[in-house]
Amino acid sequence: MITKAYGSSNGIVIENAGTLYLVQLILIAIVFITNLILLIVKTLEQPKDKRTRNYLLIAGVGQSVLFVLIGTIIFAKSAIAQNIIPISTLLMIAMISIGILKFSLFDLRAVIARAAAYVVTLIVIVGVFIGIFTAIFSTFTGSSFTKQQEILLGLFMASSVLLFQPIKKIFNKISNSIFYRDAYDAQGLLNMINADIVNTTDIYKLLENITRVIEENLKVEFCNFYIDERAAIDFHTVGTNTSIFGKSIWFKLGSTISKNEEKIIINNSENKNKTLVDLMQSLNIDLLVKMSSQDQNVGYIVVGSKRSGSILTVTDLQIMEIIADEVAIAVQNTLRFEEIAQFNVTLQKKIELATAELKKTNEKLKALDEAKDEFISMASHQLRTPLTSVKGYISMLLEGDAGKVDRQQKNFLNQAYLSSQRMVYLISDLLNVSRLKTGKFVIESKPTYLPDVVEGELSQLTETAKSRGLEIVFDKPKEFPILNLDETKTRQVIMNFADNAIYYTPKGGRITVKLQATKDTVEFTVNDTGIGVPQSEQHHLFTKFYRAGNARKARPDGTGLGLFMAKKVVMAEGGAIIFKTVEGKGSTFGFSFPREKLEITPDKSRNLQKNAA
Repeated sequence: MITKAYGSSNGIVIENAGTLYLVQLILIAIVFITNLILLIVKTLEQPKDKRTRNYLLIAGVGQSVLFVLIGTIIFAKSAIAQNIIPISTLLMIAMISIGILKFSLFDLRAVIARAAAYVVTLIVIVGVFIGIFTAIFSTFTGSSFTKQQEILLGLFMASSVLLFQPIKKIFNKISNSIFYRDAYDAQGLLNMINADIVNTTDIYKLLENITRVIEENLKVEFCNFYIDERAAIDFHTVGTNTSIFGKSIWFKLGSTISKNEEKIIINNSENKNKTLVDLMQSLNIDLLVKMSSQDQNVGYIVVGSKRSGSILTVTDLQIMEIIADEVAIAVQNTLRFEEIAQFNVTLQKKIELATAELKKTNEKLKALDEAKDEFISMASHQLRTPLTSVKGYISMLLEGDAGKVDRQQKNFLNQAYLSSQRMVYLISDLLNVSRLKTGKFVIESKPTYLPDVVEGELSQLTETAKSRGLEIVFDKPKEFPILNLDETKTRQVIMNFADNAIYYTPKGGRITVKLQATKDTVEFTVNDTGIGVPQSEQHHLFTKFYRAGNARKARPDGTGLGLFMAKKVVMAEGGAIIFKTVEGKGSTFGFSFPREKLEITPDKSRNLQKNAA
């Protein structure tokens, strides 16, 4: 039992509360108090400047909860409760209504418009239905409907239901023209802006398109974008009538906005920054929205008043906030693209200038290189003649043409002869390098017996090897084919490989020279137990003027031309270089030739003689 009557006072029935009535009161109290606590918590979570709009809601609901509890618990058995509760309820409704109207908490116009449309629609339908039904019913007599009347009534009711939606659409259209003159498709607006952001990279075109979309949909007097020069390459302003918002005005507006300013500032808002609101009023700005991305201020959007004279709705503000966030990111991306494009242009110009300078420098280097080649060629020719003479006279002394020489004198003359021979080879290398560049490097082949060539070159190095504590081993083959080679250049290659082995092998080492002929190839190798070549430098070894680091330490006076020319000679004769090395353990240098191609058989010998004749 919820209540039971127990008496009356002044015509007012006073009831005694039952068990279920108390349960009902407790449930109502829990609901009201819970919602009041949630409202207070949500209010405290908001920024200070936005809490004011919730204070009226808290006060209205709070006083209503208080008086309802007092009236139902303390004055439950008196008539006071019946007076307190309605008054507190009216106060709550009044406070909530003031809060809704003052702070635009809800879009009331939407509620009014839809309610008016439905009310008018229902009135028209019911009026038409009753009028038609009454007119028809008046033609009949009697106190009850006949079957014919019931059928007609059913048909009219069905017709009314069918006509409800078409009539409702008509009144919706009429109500929209009155209450929704500024209506627009919010999602469609955002879709258009997103499409522009995706498809447009030029910042000016992007902002112009977005400005046009905002003005057409929100139906405002103007919309302008200001892009902060600190977030961009330079100052940017885009929109309608930008001339009235000069650079100085934008700077004044930007300097007035504090760092902690709220994101959306409305002209008629109770903003603490009165200077900013006054400036907005003087410029006829109804709305200012800050654009920021990753805690960096990008700029602002300013919007004028609506052409219809209406105020901006809550939906308008939400749409502008979404647009500001999307445009801020898009602007930053677009500006970065501009920076990259500008950097590419600048880089291209620098590359062109550097290329032009490089061409000039390259031309100078070519001229110097040609002068160097001419000098080397001339100097080599001039040096080779006296060296040949020196070498010839030393040879005559060694052979005793000027008288008997003792052992010590012979050793001295041998060293002088080897040095002059090495100098002749060096000059030949320089001349060959010069000839390679001028296209005058020619292989002059003739029948050559390699065992004698190798033996002759090694015999010149025997004394040098002994003086350095080295052993040279060469097992001269008894039978060997005669090959069609350039003997002078091949002799120089053999000397180069053997000479390097002597100079890059420590004392006590061993140098093994091999010359062998197989069915398909002829191979010559010089194997030493020397310093080897570092793995990181092996791919540079046969290039011009290159010497490995450990080789430069062991023999500072080298030129780096020996191996380069050796490879050129061997390849020009149709052969291939043999090279194997392990750093610290030794190296193997040599060459191989295809036997069939170079071997001089009796038939080939006769052909060569005929060609020579």
